[in-house]
Amino acid sequence: MKKMLLLGMLVIGGLSYGRDFERRESQEFQVVQSVRCENREMLSRERKLGEKNQEIYSDFHRELDNMDRGHENR
Repeated sequence: MKKMLLLGMLVIGGLSYGRDFERRESQEFQVVQSVRCENREMLSRERKLGEKNQEIYSDFHRELDNMDRGHENR
């Protein structure tokens, strides 16, 4: 009788542990997915900023070239 009770407790404990493990694993997966999404968004913003910086840099140098040509024509 005691062996059956102990066995029952072990089975119930194991099932409970298994459900907790699955829940924790699911939560960890959700966190990882969230971080990946945030990383993609951050990389996208950085790429857009890089493109904007390149545009500004090009415009700046174009203006410098125009100024140099203006001084050469005088």
